[in-house]
Amino acid sequence: MKNLKFIAQQLRKPSGDFAGTIAEKMGEANRPLYELMNQSITFQDQDAILEIGFGSGTHFPDLLAKANDLKISGIDYSPEMTKLAKTINKIDVEAGRLKLHTGNSRQLPFEDNSFNTVFCNMVIYFWDDPSEHLEEIRRVLKPGGIFYTGMRTRESMLQFPFTKFGFNLYSTDEWCAVLQSYGFNVVGDFRKKDPVFDDDGDRVHLESVCIAAENQS
Repeated sequence: MKNLKFIAQQLRKPSGDFAGTIAEKMGEANRPLYELMNQSITFQDQDAILEIGFGSGTHFPDLLAKANDLKISGIDYSPEMTKLAKTINKIDVEAGRLKLHTGNSRQLPFEDNSFNTVFCNMVIYFWDDPSEHLEEIRRVLKPGGIFYTGMRTRESMLQFPFTKFGFNLYSTDEWCAVLQSYGFNVVGDFRKKDPVFDDDGDRVHLESVCIAAENQS
């Protein structure tokens, strides 16, 4: 029998011997969402970008290729994920194109108005109080900058029984309302049905969503 609580804890913060396995599984399951985000996000040359919760970081080369002279920073709650992502992206880290940190988005280690774009994928479920995180994101995001949220709909996520352990799920409308209540103006809503995949014998059909919201500071 699956230890659903353990799975939920690992998805929140991959750690220990299981970290590499959970990173691989998350990367596979979230590939359609990353593809949607990559299609939806627009970067300009020399933009400064922040990703919250980058996981294994295998997608960073695709992001760096979207424009010239990008400066990408990342912060992840898991020391194991930071170490893994630095190893995978060693060349870009050493060249200064990519700076990766371990930490929590409740307290971002960056100056005010540092970034043109901030984004996260499958992270908001673990924000017990989204206000703390959104206030920090607005602080480090330049006025007029865009915050992209990558997520799956509540209906999609309820297919996974582990979500009853510490997941805060949202419908798209609910998350847009949260963003607007904290000073963001929703300017884009991108959606895609994922291919059906097998999850230990269960057929799962997720819907990926990318919400773009402008910082109105």
